[in-house]
Amino acid sequence: MSSFSEWFQTAPIPVDALIGRYDLKLVALSYVIAVIASYVALNLVGRLRSERSSHIRLYWLAGGAFAMGSGIWAMHFVGMLAFIMPMPMEYDVSWTAASLIVAVLASALALFILQKKDYSMLHLALGGLIVGLAISTMHYMGMEGMKFHVNIHYLPGLFFLSIAIGIAAAETAIWLALQSNYGSRKKQFNLKIISSFLMGLAICGMHYTGMAAAVFTPNLSHVMAAENSTIEPRYLAYFITGISLFIFIIALTASGYYKKMILAIENEKEFLNAMLDNLEDGIIACNAAGRITVLNHTIQKYINSNKINKNINNISNYFSLFTLNNNPISPDEFPLKRALRGELVRGVELIMHTKNDGVRHVVIDGQKIINSEKSNLGAVIVIHDVTDLKQTERLKDEFVSTVSHELRTPLTSIRGSLGLLVSGIMGVFPEKAKKLLDIANNNCERLLLLINDILDIEKIEAGKMDFELKVIELNQIVKESIDVNKMYAEKFNVTIELTPNNNEEYLVSVDSSRLMQVLANLLSNACKFSYENEKVSVTVKQVGSSVRVSISNRGVGISPEFKSRIFQKFSQGDSSTTRGKGGTGLGLNISKTIIEKLGGVLHFESEHNDLTTFYFDLPLVQQPLISHEESKPLTEGMSKRLLICEDDSDQANYLKLLLESADFIVDVAITAAEVRKLLEHHEYHALLLDLILPDQDGISFIRELRANQKTMYLPIIVLSVIAQAGKELSNGDAVSIVDWLDKPIDFNKLLTAINKIQKHDSQDLPHILHVEDNKDTQEIVEALLEKYAKVTTANNLKEAKEMLKKDKYNLVILDLLLPDGNGLEILPMISKYHAPVLVFSDTNLNQDYSKFVSQALLKSNSSNEILLDTIKKLL
Repeated sequence: MSSFSEWFQTAPIPVDALIGRYDLKLVALSYVIAVIASYVALNLVGRLRSERSSHIRLYWLAGGAFAMGSGIWAMHFVGMLAFIMPMPMEYDVSWTAASLIVAVLASALALFILQKKDYSMLHLALGGLIVGLAISTMHYMGMEGMKFHVNIHYLPGLFFLSIAIGIAAAETAIWLALQSNYGSRKKQFNLKIISSFLMGLAICGMHYTGMAAAVFTPNLSHVMAAENSTIEPRYLAYFITGISLFIFIIALTASGYYKKMILAIENEKEFLNAMLDNLEDGIIACNAAGRITVLNHTIQKYINSNKINKNINNISNYFSLFTLNNNPISPDEFPLKRALRGELVRGVELIMHTKNDGVRHVVIDGQKIINSEKSNLGAVIVIHDVTDLKQTERLKDEFVSTVSHELRTPLTSIRGSLGLLVSGIMGVFPEKAKKLLDIANNNCERLLLLINDILDIEKIEAGKMDFELKVIELNQIVKESIDVNKMYAEKFNVTIELTPNNNEEYLVSVDSSRLMQVLANLLSNACKFSYENEKVSVTVKQVGSSVRVSISNRGVGISPEFKSRIFQKFSQGDSSTTRGKGGTGLGLNISKTIIEKLGGVLHFESEHNDLTTFYFDLPLVQQPLISHEESKPLTEGMSKRLLICEDDSDQANYLKLLLESADFIVDVAITAAEVRKLLEHHEYHALLLDLILPDQDGISFIRELRANQKTMYLPIIVLSVIAQAGKELSNGDAVSIVDWLDKPIDFNKLLTAINKIQKHDSQDLPHILHVEDNKDTQEIVEALLEKYAKVTTANNLKEAKEMLKKDKYNLVILDLLLPDGNGLEILPMISKYHAPVLVFSDTNLNQDYSKFVSQALLKSNSSNEILLDTIKKLL
């Protein structure tokens, strides 16, 4: 009870009790400080609750606690200074500082409670109770600092009432702080202003109720304290008010600036999200820790989820990725993970399986996100849905294939029949009939040219035009082109000359058939647009590290307004003279593309009504020459029996007539069943096979023949409108096909294919040394060459050197990456034995060693058929 009586005034108020008065200006100032402190506290609560980073939130909590706590403490202390005693007053530093610390801690506790977004009413009530008691403790600790001069006792009723007001004020402040952060910005601002005035009244009410509870009596035992341990009252009001306002200004400025910055970031984010959600492509991004931060609306539609902040490893819960061969992508090879590792993901074509059983063809691009300081911020991938595009391409390909087949099949028969009639083989026709036949034949040729050009354009645009590059001597192919086009030039009374007719060799790496196509187009254009009795001049000369082929003619020339669009598709001159020459307007566009694919450039120079020159440059190569194949004399057709399998009787009879005129014996079969019967009774030099048969698919029939012991080595030449498609479809199973020829058939190419057939002789096979350490590659090459050569394998350089010393080989196939060294080391040794070398490796050949090598193929770019064809030529 003694302690209770020491703290509380239980007896009547003593006669010596000191009566003070209030300075109303300081009272008003204390209220202003309380209102400003409340407004600062409400702002800081908003900053804390909107901050996502726990690290930054900690800074706001510490700074906010100090600003809020010092403001509440300043209000209390200015309120104490407003009470004027009838005697000088000093304040103890230790109690004053302790009360400030308690105020800061109480504020920190309040902010800690308010920063959480998930809370219960019980938590808020308990928090308000603790904060209210802490603020009351702060007040009465400050009062203890006055006991230098007076004794203080408290009236119990008013004392406990002040604590109750403090708790109620704390509960009210917490509730208002939460409510003032909801709704529109204007509503939040208005609520914060009203709440600040109400909280200021509550805080002042607690303080002045506590002051009213105090009974002051003189302290007769008081001894003046040392000067450095107390603070003079007259300085305190100015000092505390100034410091408090300074802290408030800093806090509000920082809060306002940060709010504007956050608002700007949020606006940018909303703008970016709006753009991302309106993109047709799917966007997925993650931070450096692998947490998903962006899933735009497009990707959400496919995976039926809008959840972010998931780990990158959880993406497989929503969709899976597969290769085009339907092999699943491992988690480590997921494009977003690859991008996060720093890999540049470009144009990766995959199949996406979503959890709602959707299947989409997608192309994915992605990269790592790095800031200006080279720090890793995360990664992003863009998922392009190309399902509809694939479907459109497939439909277009089917349409083009169907149309080309349905058009070219009858046109081939018409062209063949007209060609036979016009050539005079079927007899002499009257002059009028001959003119009509010429018109029909010319227009048939023109229509076929248009169809072939359109198909070439389709191949170019789809990136499916194949190029079989070989090192050839350019003069030779230019001379062949001139010879082929001489008859065409005679129609326009024009001659073609190669000037100067030198014998210098220029080696280029080209697809000879495609280059012939370009030369034919340029030569035919020069002939068509030349004046009568003029010469078309062709020159071949070296220009730096390239060789230039120029084709010049004197004629109408090219008008200035047409020059800018001469290489555009379907472009033709506007003059009636130009249009009268015919053509599709596609030839120059195709020629330019082919030359560029071969690593060259195509240009022209022209003067109106004078000289026009088209020229192209091709890079020279230093590789050894693979000689250009020439057709063997037609007399080799003597006594050779051929079998044609063609369901179109017109085309079959046309081919039969042509081949019989070349002294071949020809049988015709309409179906695969008829072929089987004929093969049982006759032995054929070759089978000329169409892939479209009435009773069986051509590819499966080829496989059937290859599986039969009797027809295993039968030479087959494919003649079909889908020859190239069949070649791709065979996928290397029919690598022993002599040639794949597209309809309409070029008879010279057909004769060349027939004449290069060699009879199979198992007793006299060439001997090949294969230097390769990969067992799978060894087996593939051995199986591929089983019918054509005897293969001996060396697993490393040491074995290869020993085998070269013991035996003689017709060819060496060399891998460059071997266990005991680089394959280049053995090239000088092989050259001593005069064996041709085919480098077949995953790495490119160093040009310094090209003089030791006959040919070089990259494994990744070479099919079985390319490899076999190359080996055959080298043997």
